[in-house]
Amino acid sequence: MIYYKYMTDEHGKRLPFVRIKKVELTTFKGVKHGILEFNCAKENIPYNTKSDIMGLYGQNGSGKSSLVDALNIIKDLMYGFKLDDDCVRFIDVETGYSIISIVFDFQYVDGRQAEVEYSAKLTTMHRPEADRSPDSIDDQSEYYVGVSEEKIISHIYTDGSIKRRHTIFDTADNVLCGDTIAKELFGKNYVAVKDELSYLKRKSYEDGRSFIFSSGLAKIIGEKTEETAYKEILIELNYYASRFLHVIESRSSGIVQLRLGIPLFLPTVNMPLVLIENDPIPARFEKSIKDAFNQINIVIGTIIPDLQLDVEFSPMTAPNGEAGICTTIYSVRGEKRFPFAYESDGIIKIVCILADYIVAFNQGSTTLVVDEFDSGIFEYLLGELLQIFEESGKGQFIFTSHNLRPLEIIDKKFIRFTTYDPHNRYYRLSNVGETNNLRDLYLRKVQLGNEDVEIYRRTKSFKIVKALRSAGGRFANGQ
Repeated sequence: MIYYKYMTDEHGKRLPFVRIKKVELTTFKGVKHGILEFNCAKENIPYNTKSDIMGLYGQNGSGKSSLVDALNIIKDLMYGFKLDDDCVRFIDVETGYSIISIVFDFQYVDGRQAEVEYSAKLTTMHRPEADRSPDSIDDQSEYYVGVSEEKIISHIYTDGSIKRRHTIFDTADNVLCGDTIAKELFGKNYVAVKDELSYLKRKSYEDGRSFIFSSGLAKIIGEKTEETAYKEILIELNYYASRFLHVIESRSSGIVQLRLGIPLFLPTVNMPLVLIENDPIPARFEKSIKDAFNQINIVIGTIIPDLQLDVEFSPMTAPNGEAGICTTIYSVRGEKRFPFAYESDGIIKIVCILADYIVAFNQGSTTLVVDEFDSGIFEYLLGELLQIFEESGKGQFIFTSHNLRPLEIIDKKFIRFTTYDPHNRYYRLSNVGETNNLRDLYLRKVQLGNEDVEIYRRTKSFKIVKALRSAGGRFANGQ
């Protein structure tokens, strides 16, 4: 946690309640442009009182997973991580860049409330031939992601007062920020550190990581700036990303389905731990795993009757020489005890995300993002878990799903849909009455196409049948 290590006890007493209000994507994957406003952007939710949910539905390939991928990138940027080269595939091929913007709601314990917006531009960059991997079997190593044009905009001023919206940091037009804010932040040290800031900015771009949340800038700000609200904003965003923003991508379901391991998502570990038999993980994670399963066992028997879990650890040295452990999970059902890997995909997935779900349910600043939440989960249980979170939870829960059962269960204000228009990807259904069944209404609009945007590109059964027969004929003829 790069900035968090500069946080004092006094910071901890005034950390804000943080929640995502809006996400805007530009030329990101198949989204030419899309804006998603969450319910908390329309309805003020007092400090740590009730949950905020966002369920995203739509046609395959229409931008649901794009939202999850974008939030995962924002998390990595604000945490200070280097973006994986694989992120190149998210960048629009035609433009060669993508822009992600995210607006947060900050509510402080003293009653102050403000928006904080962070945005960044991702650009496809050619890697020098000398730096490419000789083992690459394709041209993927030829490219990497450059991070630039970062901005932070807020209503918060250097003394902590809330006034008009203004730009605090802008790396597109400045080294870091304008002269007025630079003097407020660095004082007489600004001239001395300006060249160092320029170097760090260029280095961060080449490394594919955020400059604003880089360890180099954090060190300079930690050592050479006074205590100001601008510095606190960086600390608070970094702390939120590292402790309270949990993103679970769809690949975890694939790992479960292919029985490649058990992906475990823990609130205190900022990455999924994939537990594979005889494949050690660092020993430092043992306590986090024990604590998580103690929490899981309190809840899991109420979701899957009579199920409890046992975890066994055995020491094993990792290939790099680091002390490691192998973890084996057992299901216990009455007198029966057997390897957890023999459970169904749905049960494994529930257990994998349950520790994060528990934290998001109880902690208002926690945002849990799950792609394909319905994968492998019985639809009645799916609806029950969402309804419980809506009615009794405190955190923020963002999910994508194909199962339409939640449309009948949770409040209509928590549901958004994708469209077939890449320039207007995210949409809230119009003319939805209090008594409307949202599932029936959505299916009717899909069939009739009577929205002002195309929410579904209709398929034609006879064309599918014709294509299947044509393809079958080719197979029969050996083509």
